[in-house]
Amino acid sequence: MTANSPAQFFIQKGATISSNGRDYIITAIADINLVFARDIESKAKVLLKIGDIGPPRLVHKPLTDESVERDLLGVPADQWAIAEERRQLIAPLLDSYYHRSNALAYQLAARAGVSKTTIYRWLAEFRNSGLLSSLLPNASERGGRGKARISAEVETVIRDCIENFHDTMQNRTIAETITEIRRRCTNAGLPPPAINTIRIRLQRTDGHERVGKRNGPAAAHDQFAPIISSIPDANWPLAMVQVDHTLLPVIIVDDIHRKSIRRAWITLAIDVFSRVCLGMHLSLDAPSAMSAGMCISHAILPKEQWLNRIGTTVAEWPFWGTMGILHMDNAREFRGNMLNRACQEYDIDLHLRPVKKPRYGAHIERLMGTVSQGLKGLKGATFSGPDEKGKYDAEGNACMTFSELEKWLILFFARYHRKRHSGIRMPPLDKWREGLLGNGTQPGRGLPVRRTDGEQLRINFMPFEERTVQNYGVVIDDVHYYHDVLRPYINAPHPEFPRHRRKFRFHRDPRDISVLYFYDEISRRYCAIPYRDTSLPPASIWELRDARQQASERGISQENEKAVFALLNEQRRLEEDAAAKTKSARRAQQRRTQHAIARQHKTEDLPSVSQIESSPPLAVRGYDPDAVVPMEDD
Repeated sequence: MTANSPAQFFIQKGATISSNGRDYIITAIADINLVFARDIESKAKVLLKIGDIGPPRLVHKPLTDESVERDLLGVPADQWAIAEERRQLIAPLLDSYYHRSNALAYQLAARAGVSKTTIYRWLAEFRNSGLLSSLLPNASERGGRGKARISAEVETVIRDCIENFHDTMQNRTIAETITEIRRRCTNAGLPPPAINTIRIRLQRTDGHERVGKRNGPAAAHDQFAPIISSIPDANWPLAMVQVDHTLLPVIIVDDIHRKSIRRAWITLAIDVFSRVCLGMHLSLDAPSAMSAGMCISHAILPKEQWLNRIGTTVAEWPFWGTMGILHMDNAREFRGNMLNRACQEYDIDLHLRPVKKPRYGAHIERLMGTVSQGLKGLKGATFSGPDEKGKYDAEGNACMTFSELEKWLILFFARYHRKRHSGIRMPPLDKWREGLLGNGTQPGRGLPVRRTDGEQLRINFMPFEERTVQNYGVVIDDVHYYHDVLRPYINAPHPEFPRHRRKFRFHRDPRDISVLYFYDEISRRYCAIPYRDTSLPPASIWELRDARQQASERGISQENEKAVFALLNEQRRLEEDAAAKTKSARRAQQRRTQHAIARQHKTEDLPSVSQIESSPPLAVRGYDPDAVVPMEDD
């Protein structure tokens, strides 16, 4: 995707699209994966697969000079608050019924204290990208880089008054809260915020949370708890999606020796309205933030390229789109800053299920149970317990490899989507189609927009580390990384605390730590930062940790990355020799194989290291060239 390309495009009647180098106008939606279109030049009418179409080639100039990739976690909180206010303000216009209402636009403009043109600009920018960051204030609106419209002190007064004055059992009115906030600001010598600003802040508070604080948990449960056998707000496709992990009940074998390597983990995402499996991620690694992020990005993005890679051309997976609500349990991997900020950027409302209350995740639990039940018919199934297993030798009968299991799951879901589901009284595929295209009595919501910023989306849902940039580059887990793109950021001071060094965020894939992904503020895009020592082999974070432990046991400094990676290579050789004898060695070897396969796809999915010749790093840690004393001639 080029810098000027839209981050998403709409699939609806009258939209302009492209396919095979030609531009078309959609004349009708034929099905969830087919559209009728008219060639703009020849006027010929054709039937196109949605998987073969993209945004129009005639790319218009971006609406602002900031409609580019952003480092999400690098944006100040007060600017995110402004973007959220604008998102709340234009929400009525996002409805297709109201988006051309001039009267409503004038009304919203008056509330915000801006012109109607500004309201329509915000609306166009958000509809073009689908990203909350498109509504961030630009430099002119901030009055200077990093400055907000209202001061941090006023923000603190507003937040404290809402938490400790409004959201209490005294049930104070909005008018009383506005008066109290403005009174406190006046007493402190601060400019009181506008009434509409305070109202918008109050609107952002979650309804369930506010009722619980003001009227107690029982009242909140009565008002917001789901009715038995149903979930509110899941009335159309993508309204609510649930995500969870499970250990599959089937033993798989390695690619080389065809011997047992135990079981694989799967992360699944289910659309609550239609019960379709929206996305999945299969792995030999235990659940983590990475597997959660991979599943979410897989759910949002189209699946055609992924199916072609795996070589499954028979099955179709015509489901994609950004969800409204993301429902997860309280596992650690779901509670990190990365996931929260990424969901905020893509306008996803993240809900965490209450602890020890699995009924709140009944749909995803049932889907995982359906998958587990289907796997019981395979050789190598572990069953549910000793009574069900009997004398069956699961390890001895195991015969399916990791890649074969992945293909089997794709075919399984292809059947599942076409089989009648008792909860919705029809196949999930039909329910999805009905929700998008409508039926005889109820209109559909329309096809979801297709995102074109897959590279940036995957990075945003990837774990990160924060580090300063030094003369020698960046060090994470005692491994050095460097590229010339880091030069302008060496020893960069903190923008608010000049005596401190600024920390930058470096995203990385735990399966391949040979590359970091860094947001370059100059080019305004993510760049790949490789090992400083390019002779080091690609490795996973788990291999590196094992090698560092071995180094400690042998008395080798973990900062000696050459020695640590030498131990890593030695471990690989030992695992290869032991693979025919032990399951753990075969599993480690197979994990490396799967990580290597994922590494091969990075050239298509993520930024690659620049091919231009890079000059060497400026210095080595601990080496000061100014302290060198020249030798005497004699």
